[in-house]
Amino acid sequence: MGSPVELLTLRLALIGILFVFALGVSLTMRSGLRTRTGAARRATRARGPRVVVLVPGQTGLEVGDEIALAGEMTVGRDLANGIVLGDPSVSAFHAAIAVTRDGWRVTDSGSTNGTLVAGRTVEPRGTVLHGGEEISIGKVVVRFQR
Repeated sequence: MGSPVELLTLRLALIGILFVFALGVSLTMRSGLRTRTGAARRATRARGPRVVVLVPGQTGLEVGDEIALAGEMTVGRDLANGIVLGDPSVSAFHAAIAVTRDGWRVTDSGSTNGTLVAGRTVEPRGTVLHGGEEISIGKVVVRFQR
């Protein structure tokens, strides 16, 4: 087992196994991203309270995509959010949209780039949404629909 030919063969086999493993991981990650984008596009037919994408930034969403709202949903780059916006201008936990007794309310979660409703900075206690307002979350802009 000490011959140079055997060692070269084993090294090449190990490199081949590592290459196949790396290829498999990258294809799995790529298909996972495609599934998430497809799920967002399937939500395009959402009814009831929802946000409609006007300016998608670098989220992978398209103009006109709709995201249904339910109860309280956090918005941000982190995958733990109810609404994930993978744009660099969006904080990990950027904002929250929740139904209250006053109606739907958006609050900023201490984000770096802020949250705006109709061009105005969201107040610390939040801003009530009536329908049709444009919400800027970093560079991403959505419209709230009832």
